[in-house]
Amino acid sequence: MFLRLKLDEQTSAVVPMLQTQEAIVLPAGRISVIPNLPSPILGLFNRRSSLLWLVDLPEILGLEPLDRHAHSYDIALLNVANVPLAVAVRSIQGVTRFAQEQIESPIGSFNPAFTPYLRGWILQAKELVLVLEPEAIINAQVLNQLTVHS
Repeated sequence: MFLRLKLDEQTSAVVPMLQTQEAIVLPAGRISVIPNLPSPILGLFNRRSSLLWLVDLPEILGLEPLDRHAHSYDIALLNVANVPLAVAVRSIQGVTRFAQEQIESPIGSFNPAFTPYLRGWILQAKELVLVLEPEAIINAQVLNQLTVHS
C-alpha cells in the first residue's frame, strides 16, 4: 500500500505506507519559521510532544515550490529507520495499491537530478505516478544541515 500525493498540477507520486506514520492538514500558524535556512525548509512544528522539520517536497524534487502564504499544508509524516520528517505537498489523495512488479526503473526516464529520489514509476489509470524513495528524501543534500536525526 502507498500514500498518494499531488506534487503539482501534472505530477502525482506515492510513498510506501510502511514508511508513512500519518497524513495531516496543518494550519500554517502552527509552523515556526526559522531564518537563514534553505528555501525548501518551511520550519518546525510540534506534533505529539516532538519537534518535526517541515519541508517542501515539490521544491526538493525541483518542482514549483508550495505557496508560502497558504493557510494550511497537507503533510505526510515519514519515518525511515526512526528518523522522522514531515513533507508538505499540494494535496494528499488517499491510499492506493499496486504490485511491486509494476514499478518501472526511473533510469533514463527522468531528469538525472530527480532520479535519486525515485524508486521508479508506475502507470495508474493512464497517469504516470512517481514512486518516491523516502530514505533518499530524508537524506537529501538540502537537509544535511538540519538535525533531523535527533
